[in-house]
Amino acid sequence: MIHASTFESKVAKKRERKLKHGKTLSKKWETLQRLNHEDAYRIQSQTPVKDKRIVKYWKKRRSLFSKIDSNNIYMTKELWFSVTPETIAIFLAKFIRACMPQATSILDVFCGGGGNTIQFAMQFPKVYGVDLSMEHIYCTMKNARAYGVDDRIWLECGSWNKIVKKGVFQHVKVDCIFGSPPWGGPQYLKQDVYDLETSLEPMGIEKLLKSFLKVSSNVILFLPKNSNLNQLAHVTRKLLGPYAKCKVLYVNENGYTKGMLCMWGDILTNYQETMSSYNSSDKQEEEKSEENKKEQKTDESITSVYYDANG
Repeated sequence: MIHASTFESKVAKKRERKLKHGKTLSKKWETLQRLNHEDAYRIQSQTPVKDKRIVKYWKKRRSLFSKIDSNNIYMTKELWFSVTPETIAIFLAKFIRACMPQATSILDVFCGGGGNTIQFAMQFPKVYGVDLSMEHIYCTMKNARAYGVDDRIWLECGSWNKIVKKGVFQHVKVDCIFGSPPWGGPQYLKQDVYDLETSLEPMGIEKLLKSFLKVSSNVILFLPKNSNLNQLAHVTRKLLGPYAKCKVLYVNENGYTKGMLCMWGDILTNYQETMSSYNSSDKQEEEKSEENKKEQKTDESITSVYYDANG
């Protein structure tokens, strides 16, 4: 596991030891060294991006990272599509803190560029992050430094499936586990109802939730707003029993539903708090979500709540 605040010195020490004994660094450490040496993926906030697929995200860049104008934020092309908007990340971190005031550690699976990881570190003293891409791990470390929370973050690069099988977090205290798994890009919106078993990456909802529950009983997943609620209800009952609950919190930002936070664990599903009021456009999004829920004919395993990230 890599400590975000000391990765540069650790790379240097590893390289020095390997050269001394005539060996080479592992592929992951070689990649990390190269990225750091090249200062790769640094975003120049005032320089428009050339990739047409990213232009609309670049125009909203300050909603992803409020510190992006410092030119100390790093993102790959993929991260432009997948970073959680900062207002949502802030809300989630504070929500977990309110639900679990005694918690000290959070695990962020599929941490990407660190949008959620950073906000968790604002609220909790120890945050673990996992991602398959060393490029993303590198960006998270750099971005955490920009926000001054890199000393609270430890990162692991690798396949989540393999990490679970190896039991990497088996003896690590994790109060809550969060994941924003890849949705398959913007194409997810082309589905009327998003299939959580066949479309979610890198594995279906049942296998993913089961793997998360091995680490902590308190689980949160950030999923597409059009996710199949019947699948959520089914997997909840199958893995946790016939009376288990999943709380679904639809998150609105600037009048649009960005996704839904799905929560398991009594401490999360039983927490009650008055959410912010909505403006008229938010109310329309709420009505659409309610209509979608009725069409899918979900049962009492699912409890829906709505939150406007803009207040």
